[in-house]
Amino acid sequence: MMNCKKRLLLCLIVMAAASFATTTQAKTYTWERFNIAFEAPDGGYVPFEFDFFFHDPYSAQVQWDEMVMTMQYYTKNENTNKKNLNEMLKSRALGYNMYDTKLFTPKVKGFKCYSLEGTMPDGSSAMISYLVSDKTTTVLEVVVNYLRENRKVVEDIIKSFTENNNQQPNERQKPKQKTQKKEDAEKQEQEIKREKQRQQEKVFEC
Repeated sequence: MMNCKKRLLLCLIVMAAASFATTTQAKTYTWERFNIAFEAPDGGYVPFEFDFFFHDPYSAQVQWDEMVMTMQYYTKNENTNKKNLNEMLKSRALGYNMYDTKLFTPKVKGFKCYSLEGTMPDGSSAMISYLVSDKTTTVLEVVVNYLRENRKVVEDIIKSFTENNNQQPNERQKPKQKTQKKEDAEKQEQEIKREKQRQQEKVFEC
């Protein structure tokens, strides 16, 4: 009798996990700092340590009850090519102690995408993807840890990524121009210098 209860409980857990892929509504999430957007199940939240990018402004994370996605922003260079990125994918998988890994190339509009999927030591699944922008220097590393039943959801998320660096505000929404004080101008200039330095430090290297 006890075994029957355990089997029933296990079935309910599996059914609940599967329902994540079929009943959760999609929502558009935006990484405003880099004007990156993607479609994913509603209900995701940003952990506090990532909320104002306290630790690393080039990292972001979204968590769901049954899935965690971490993004890292890089800048591409002459070494950003298929061969090197596939080697990076294998290296990342090795670092996670993943097994039963497989390389594949999803089609993502506006990006060249190189992905690897496999199984984590705890039995959950993971997908690592590098999205290389066709028009800008953007390279995104996207790592998703998920339950096996949600594999299609994860692939759809990767395929939904978009980049809109030419977005212009609506004419009626343009803020009124403010007169800039000398102190503010100096602060802005210093911030620009720091931002350039951070960009140089974060150049993507394979």
